[in-house]
Amino acid sequence: MNKNINKPQTQHLSDLAWPKLPAGNRIRYIWQEWLQNHLEAYHGGCLLTFDSLTQCLSLPENVFEHCVKLGQGSRHDVIGDIEALPFMTDSLSSIILSHGFEYCDNPSIVLGEVYRSLAPQGKLYSLLYAPFNPWFLQGKLGLSTSKKQLPLHQLSLTRYKDWLNLLGFRTLEIEAIGCPWWKGYETFQKKSDMKKAWLSAPIAYMIKAEKKVSTMTPIKPLQEKLAEAMEPGLANVSTQVSNYQIKQ
Repeated sequence: MNKNINKPQTQHLSDLAWPKLPAGNRIRYIWQEWLQNHLEAYHGGCLLTFDSLTQCLSLPENVFEHCVKLGQGSRHDVIGDIEALPFMTDSLSSIILSHGFEYCDNPSIVLGEVYRSLAPQGKLYSLLYAPFNPWFLQGKLGLSTSKKQLPLHQLSLTRYKDWLNLLGFRTLEIEAIGCPWWKGYETFQKKSDMKKAWLSAPIAYMIKAEKKVSTMTPIKPLQEKLAEAMEPGLANVSTQVSNYQIKQ
């Protein structure tokens, strides 16, 4: 008996291409424009990308001192495992991940490695599909004839924000990519200047998060008031004694 018959096929991050994803070309256009506006504020530091989708974007890399592309192919700067990033703790200024959490095996482990590698106040820019978006439903129900690579995981925005908060991230910005349903999904996928409109169905989220700065709060020993027996005229005068002092 084949034990792997029910095991889903892994879609490697290094094999992904924008045209193969649901509404990939249109989302790529919006995502790249959003990232360019954010990355222009950087002056120095190290940028890490470890998915083929991000590495296909035209980003202003000249604002960083170092731009590292991690992957398993020869086209990358560093060959490594995304679940065990080969970087020192608190060493990276920024990380960009385009649909990586939905197409990797263990998204929570990857996010933990991202948190470890980022420096305090380092930024994580992530792109997520909206759960049960129109293309996902069409593919699951067999209503679509296009061969698009559907996500391995459906990661809701609420769940992702909970993961960020538990690890120690602060969510700074969330912007939804909406599709005006009355214009048709095929029209949306074309590279056009489609304006934002009400009643648009969200199909993806662009999220900016920051690693919180660890602080140490000094603990002050508790003080309690004790009465000491002294001379008759000074009996029951209260003095403060630390809890660490042995009572006689």
